Amino acid sequence: MKYLPLLFLLLCLACQQNGTKQTADKPGDSVLHSPLLLPLTDSIRQFPDNANLYFRRGLLLFNTDPALALNDFEKAAQLDPKVTDHWAGAGEAALVTEQYEKAGNFFEKALQTVPGNTYLQYRLATAWIEKGHYERADSLAGVMGQKQASAPQSFYLKARIAEDKKDTTQAIAHLKAAIAAGGKESEYNAVLELADLLHVRHAPDAPKYYELALELDPTNADPLFELAKYYEELGKAKEATATYKRCVETDPGYAPAYIALGKQETARRQWKAGLSFFNLAARARPNEAEAYYYRGQCYEQLGNKAAAADDYRKAISFKRDYSEAKVALEKVSR
Repeated sequence: MKYLPLLFLLLCLACQQNGTKQTADKPGDSVLHSPLLLPLTDSIRQFPDNANLYFRRGLLLFNTDPALALNDFEKAAQLDPKVTDHWAGAGEAALVTEQYEKAGNFFEKALQTVPGNTYLQYRLATAWIEKGHYERADSLAGVMGQKQASAPQSFYLKARIAEDKKDTTQAIAHLKAAIAAGGKESEYNAVLELADLLHVRHAPDAPKYYELALELDPTNADPLFELAKYYEELGKAKEATATYKRCVETDPGYAPAYIALGKQETARRQWKAGLSFFNLAARARPNEAEAYYYRGQCYEQLGNKAAAADDYRKAISFKRDYSEAKVALEKVSR
């Protein structure tokens, strides 16, 4: 399961709650002296004991430089250890920078300020899993599972542990339990992960979870593309074609779906129909090497060797190790 943005973490905490000096920055540190951060950096110089200034700068640094953000969050926590967000921010930054032991310590300190906060428990267990402390994480997941509100997160954690231990059957069972408990509030990534695990097994209930993932994020065509591939693997060509078309209806710029539709046409030697789809793919993603390679094949089959050679060159320019395109270019250039 992917990390949630720090901003979401802070919003979660806001919903659930009622209510040594840092050394001077080095002149060469261009990040802290960028136009966005310079006002806060200057303020920190003037007020080096103001925890809120470090915290605010940490928020601005988090997405672009989480290591520097960690320094600021940790400093804020040292200056004002009673503020949950300071420890939580440090925990998130430590997770992103893969300092899992630190992350666990920070989330434990955050929990001391708001005992029983389920989101912080979830993040603490995540840090423990990353560090390989599976028994501790599983024990905490068990505690979370006793509350209806945090039951889905409990199952997510158990599924993650099972996956790390290569127990796919158990992971599927836990994810199904999580989604049954969470319903329409389930975590998108967990639903898609379950669908993918079932897809690998060609399980008949995989489509159900791909459709749920789409319902959770109607603008994201990824579940439809994976569902179409699932149908193709089962030899259900009509269902696959219809689903690829749903994919581009959902996202008109989804080049892989156009390529898949084009390949279906060329497999039937329908070169003109395939050409149309590869044109759409190249238009949707102008640097997509496969679109040009397959379009080149269509041109070649239709007798336009000059256009084919041009497309093969384009494919190679975007993917320099594209051996198939190199062989095809050599063939049409003779």
